[in-house]
Amino acid sequence: MRTKYCTIILLLTAIGFSSCNKYLDVKPKGRLIPSDVADFDKLLDNTNIVQWVFLDNNTGSTLGYFTDNLALSEGIGEVSYKANNHPNIDRYYSYLFRAPFKNPNTSDYFWDWGTYRSMAYFNNVIDGVAGLGDYSKDEYARQVVAQATVNRAWSYFITTMVYGPVYKPGGDNSRKTIPYLTSSDMGAPMPMLSTQEEVYSKVLNDIHNVLTDAPTVTSWPSRPNKNAAWALLAYYHLFTRKFDSVVHYSNLAWNAASGGNAAKLIYDYNTFFWADPANPVTSELKGPDNLLAQPNNREILLFRSTDNGAGRSSNSYPSAEFKALFDQATDLRYKYFFLTAPGYKTTYNGVIYDDGNQVQYYRGSKTQVTAGFTWPEVLLMRAEGYARTNELDKAIQDLNTLRKFRYVTGTPDLTAGTQDEVIKLVLEERRRELPLAHFKRFLDLKRLTLDAGKPWSKTNITHTVGSQSYEGAIDSDDFILPISNLILQYNPQWGVPLDTRAF
Repeated sequence: MRTKYCTIILLLTAIGFSSCNKYLDVKPKGRLIPSDVADFDKLLDNTNIVQWVFLDNNTGSTLGYFTDNLALSEGIGEVSYKANNHPNIDRYYSYLFRAPFKNPNTSDYFWDWGTYRSMAYFNNVIDGVAGLGDYSKDEYARQVVAQATVNRAWSYFITTMVYGPVYKPGGDNSRKTIPYLTSSDMGAPMPMLSTQEEVYSKVLNDIHNVLTDAPTVTSWPSRPNKNAAWALLAYYHLFTRKFDSVVHYSNLAWNAASGGNAAKLIYDYNTFFWADPANPVTSELKGPDNLLAQPNNREILLFRSTDNGAGRSSNSYPSAEFKALFDQATDLRYKYFFLTAPGYKTTYNGVIYDDGNQVQYYRGSKTQVTAGFTWPEVLLMRAEGYARTNELDKAIQDLNTLRKFRYVTGTPDLTAGTQDEVIKLVLEERRRELPLAHFKRFLDLKRLTLDAGKPWSKTNITHTVGSQSYEGAIDSDDFILPISNLILQYNPQWGVPLDTRAF
């Protein structure tokens, strides 16, 4: 029997409290009833905040399957996903651009377990601290609210672009996308859907309202510090195409953290080695510390879980186009992350499907990957900002700074060419550096479609399964996730009709 957990979107994520009143004198053992700032602060360490950001129930992300980074063999697609009725068959349907991508009558993990479950924590922290009284003179309280607010802004910014169209700076961004829920009151009326433009405006206001209070240092990278807030502003302006602001905010973050020493923020892959060189597929990758596979390694600025299984034969393979981005001789990312292993093999209805040995992508099992921000991404945002504003030498300098840590020692530096050539170099490096299969490439494809006619811009993505080809248009509903019927049926005031298509 279907439970009525979607009445106001968040019933399934109720935390067991909705105000900061001290309604019990004694806290039950093992339960948190917030009564002071420190109690609300503890909520920001809940693992639900970081574990399910655009991930399904098996910690994969269909968003990567829309992109040009992944490929499915006939066996994986037709047998593993389709014939076997894979529990995450939405990944396969996304790869085919076959709508509806997800069953519209089931819970949407991205929405229920990711964005809006997190909001239950963030909004309770913000409202709870405010409910304790005037906290304007309490630095600790302001820092707690700032962390919750930046977290909320980051999540809504990503969500509006996943459930909305390509954002067009200066154009029509009036399509309604998501509710910008800011109240922790479970009985409050559900807000109307905000337009893409309204969400952008609210996100920007949220960040700037707390920017001065964001702490310089936080206890764990799941908590945004001031550098993460600056990185979010830089990322935001990649999509508004205010590239001077991209430079400004990424520069603030990079300079504050690096102190002029990039080695503080980036691992030198020339120092990496296999614990078991004879078996790299199963071996641990070792580095200068023991944190490579931890969220608090030196490269991670803001941690959110990502899809670590994509690119391996149980789910998908890295696309030929993605593999071709790497210089196999000099790029150490290829050496350590692209490993040859047996591919998908099965027999179905008397037909043998055998992919043989395949080059597969092991970054997620060798190092900690984040859907948040890394320091290499911050550096590449600054490089893109420089390239877009025609400061080509500075852009190349940033590229060469990163390449020193990623390529075999002695690999020649890049030199500046035309502006388009430099932008292309930056965006290729960005694609190598970001997660293979999550929302980053998905959203980059959407923003870059505005660079019509440029070599890095695409209007369509074509996928193949066996001899069949499937094409999706980036600036269309092919790249927009719809809201689940389980949400829509309890929010008729939004005026969005239920999805009645067969799944």
